Amino acid sequence: MKKSYFKNQTLYWAIIIIVGGLLIWNLAITLAYQQLIGLLPIVIQTVLLILIFTKHEYAKIGIKIWAIIFLIGGPSLKFIGRLLNETIDGFEHLSIQLYLMKGLTILIGILIVIYTNKTVIIEEAKLENSNT
Repeated sequence: MKKSYFKNQTLYWAIIIIVGGLLIWNLAITLAYQQLIGLLPIVIQTVLLILIFTKHEYAKIGIKIWAIIFLIGGPSLKFIGRLLNETIDGFEHLSIQLYLMKGLTILIGILIVIYTNKTVIIEEAKLENSNT
């Protein structure tokens, strides 16, 4: 059986904190506004945390897909959409804070993908023999 091994414990805990924080945020928002669509990110983040905690062989690909879709793709589309909207409005209501937050989220997503590629390895699980 294959397992994921995190060579960098800082990355391991950073991903757990980020995904866990987003999970708590999504739970709070979903419960506050009672929108069933909020269950989708909750399920995705719960599955990702289970993969990470169990060091499942698909944890590496799960982290990369999650980061690409939710930390790079989504904020990039919002960034571009807002920029196009601002262009049409003549930059009357320019919000630098929004662009900085989306840019930071995209940067964090890129860093997670890069460091996951470099520091998470998939190996055969080492079986411990109790007869030795």
